[in-house]
Amino acid sequence: MNQILQVEENRKKSNKNSVDTKKVVLFFAVCIIIFGIIFIGQGSYSVYQMKKNKKVNSTINGNNQTDIEILPPTIILTKTEDNKLIINIESEIGISYVIYSWNAEASNTIEEAGKTDIEEIIDIPVGENNFNLSVIDINGKETKKQETFIVEATKPLIQLSVIGNDIKITVTSETELSYVTYKWNSEEEKKQDMVTFEDKTKFEKQLEIPTGQNTLKIAAVDINGNESEKSQEIKGQKKAKTVVKVIGEYLQFTVTGEENIKTVDFEFNGKKYTMDTTTFGETNVVQYKVKMIEGMNYLKVTSTTNSDAVDVSLWKNEYKPQ
Repeated sequence: MNQILQVEENRKKSNKNSVDTKKVVLFFAVCIIIFGIIFIGQGSYSVYQMKKNKKVNSTINGNNQTDIEILPPTIILTKTEDNKLIINIESEIGISYVIYSWNAEASNTIEEAGKTDIEEIIDIPVGENNFNLSVIDINGKETKKQETFIVEATKPLIQLSVIGNDIKITVTSETELSYVTYKWNSEEEKKQDMVTFEDKTKFEKQLEIPTGQNTLKIAAVDINGNESEKSQEIKGQKKAKTVVKVIGEYLQFTVTGEENIKTVDFEFNGKKYTMDTTTFGETNVVQYKVKMIEGMNYLKVTSTTNSDAVDVSLWKNEYKPQ
């Protein structure tokens, strides 16, 4: 009897354990199903998002591809110190054309033949300018960029320097000069075109200053139309006059000025001599003579007055002894 009861009790325990095991298995099965549904849902949503963000029917190197995202090209614009614009373009696919324009002007087209790394350098016009850029890839997609660049106008620089009884005009420019004009007082204007100049960024001209009070007006214009003007009052001093006479075997020269003479330099047959107030004192007349040699004799006399008016005179004379 006891054995029967023991077997019955064991059977009941076995049935209970079997029920508990089935519950545990069922619980884990339900959990797996729930996690599976969540995982599938997340995966489907991710695939949907990827397809949403990707471009369809893109063409790479002439082959049709689907579901590949192509980012727009990277465009960097850099202004240099010498007013150039560097255009740098990097693209994942080939570029067919680069089109640019300044302000509302006609556009310029550069054919790039499928390149993916591009650098172009162009000039920036003077003033404030709007730069318009379009980059077209091999799929025909267009990427645009706009930016404003300012280049200050640099005008030609006019400088004047007095050299004795002359005045020197010097014009320098960062860009090529077109022409320079100058005139004394109410005289007719003189124009110097820069076409024949080898260095078109620099102009130099030395002019004799007329006697008395004068007004010199200069204008300089570069190839961009930038103009500079300068006007200066200059007093021209009267230069001394030199007269040469042949006296026997001598050449005698006399320098006469309206004001005192400061220096007299002369060169005779290649030899140079200098006289000043320590030689001839405070005077407006200086006279001197040199002995000639047989044959051709050459004389150059340079006189300077107290107001720095300079006169240069040249002579030559053939001497035959008697």
